[in-house]
Amino acid sequence: MKNLAPYQVFFPIGIFCSILAVGVWFVQDLNWFSAPAIFIHSRLIVGGFIWSFIVGFLMTAIPRMTGTSGVNIYEFATAVGLIIFQIIQTWALDGRWFYGTNIAVVVFLLFYGGRRILKSVKPIPVFFSHVGLAMTLAILGGIYHFQGNSYMGTHLYHVGTILLLVLGIGTRFFSFLSGLPSEFENASKVQHLIFHTLGIFVCGALFFSGSGHTNGYLGLFILTLIYLLFIWRVFRSSDRPSALKYGVRIVAATIPVTFLMCWLQPLLYITWLHMLFIGCFGLITFAVATRVTLAHGSYSTDLEMKSKALWYVVGFLSLGVLSRVLYGFSDGLWKKSYLHLAASFWVLAVICWCISFFVKIFKPGPQAKPSC
Repeated sequence: MKNLAPYQVFFPIGIFCSILAVGVWFVQDLNWFSAPAIFIHSRLIVGGFIWSFIVGFLMTAIPRMTGTSGVNIYEFATAVGLIIFQIIQTWALDGRWFYGTNIAVVVFLLFYGGRRILKSVKPIPVFFSHVGLAMTLAILGGIYHFQGNSYMGTHLYHVGTILLLVLGIGTRFFSFLSGLPSEFENASKVQHLIFHTLGIFVCGALFFSGSGHTNGYLGLFILTLIYLLFIWRVFRSSDRPSALKYGVRIVAATIPVTFLMCWLQPLLYITWLHMLFIGCFGLITFAVATRVTLAHGSYSTDLEMKSKALWYVVGFLSLGVLSRVLYGFSDGLWKKSYLHLAASFWVLAVICWCISFFVKIFKPGPQAKPSC
């Protein structure tokens, strides 16, 4: 295991699931599945695609951020086994096995990260509080899904978990991918306390929204604006000629706009949440995966500026957002066409990313050592 980092295993699994998740829309009329395509799609996107990247990123990053031991063979085998079993369960009609397995994945990550944080020889990154909150929401969301309360489960597991990770890790990656210093991590203890408190408020607003109170979306709109303006500081200028600089700004803009639209048109919340899933969660996943692949693979991060493929990734995912929103306002043949168009743009974005970066996941770059 010394020569294999977790991201080198889990990122390819996530990429495979990202294609599989939208592929079900093209074959749903063939009656190949016992479960409805909408359930398979949502589980594969979150439990297969995004959670594979979460596990790969955290299992790679936590040892480096804490200065502790890397993954051992037993942890590797446990994580791979749980993720593969979770992916298999996405196809089951009874979703309880899927959500039960995800709870097991979260418990494993808490144990994996917790034992290293307790032995850390480096300052704990400020965003780790949001990782903890995200894991808590994942467990609670899984329990609600397990009990049959899919509305609350969706808000906590599908939305809340990833949102807290994005808001937390974004304090570092928005700056890094923009070519700017990560100023907030050196802010005062009072500012850090406010940051931790905001995370708790976001959890409360998600519970409020999941309980059927639409004003919870208004709270999420206001809270996420505070993050973007005062913590991420999205209006800082950057001269970095990188597609990801614009990509993370699309990510940032998508968050409050989604919750504002959910508040204004709550009956269309699924349509607006797809703006968040594609334009925020999907785009930030590929953006962070790019930086992790380059930095841990001994490549220069200047490749982010030279890569034309990243421009296509940002462009195709943006078109995917537009197509999926149009799907929500269409009917008949147009409705199905917009769904297939959104899925096609997603697949094109994944292919473009893979053309430039998939091989780099496994093949070391020319630098003497990784840059992180």
